[in-house]
Amino acid sequence: LALSSLSNTLAVNNSGRWWGIINVASSTNLLTDSKNVQLVLDPSLQLLSRKQRKLIRQNPGILHSVSSGLQTAIKECKWQFRNRRWNCPTSQGPNIFGKIVNRGCRETAFIFAITSAGVTHSVARSCSEGSIESCTCDYRRRGPGGPDWHWGGCSDNIDFGRLFGREFVDSSEKGRDLRFLMNLHNN
Repeated sequence: LALSSLSNTLAVNNSGRWWGIINVASSTNLLTDSKNVQLVLDPSLQLLSRKQRKLIRQNPGILHSVSSGLQTAIKECKWQFRNRRWNCPTSQGPNIFGKIVNRGCRETAFIFAITSAGVTHSVARSCSEGSIESCTCDYRRRGPGGPDWHWGGCSDNIDFGRLFGREFVDSSEKGRDLRFLMNLHNN
């Protein structure tokens, strides 16, 4: 019963519309200052929801990280499904994964999960690199020291990456039906 309800929920799913930024999120779509820090988005990034655009404006430098995380997720998806009939095909345009995201199947679940993980990982890594103004290293995470070695590194800010990833990815989900709940779970 749940599977039949999932297949009939929405004819068109706008949940993954933000994935289309991989095709438009380039240096030509950003206005930067002298330090090469992203200031505003070009209006051509209308694939993002209002809340996603607000999150990007509040966290200068993060759009490149989100796009990089999405690229990593696509590469991983293609690698994981390289020997299968469905091998994670992508296309240009806002619906980069095609019509499969409108179906409630395991491939769709994997797409949602891997893109969310890619964004989270990339944002956490960018924080430690200093690419995002609104976050820094996670100094609470220290590696084990030894008698001849002292930890002096900068850990990835996993907490910020997880919180931003959840807020950014889940903000495109709308509704209260089974599809909505399934997408939130997979994200």
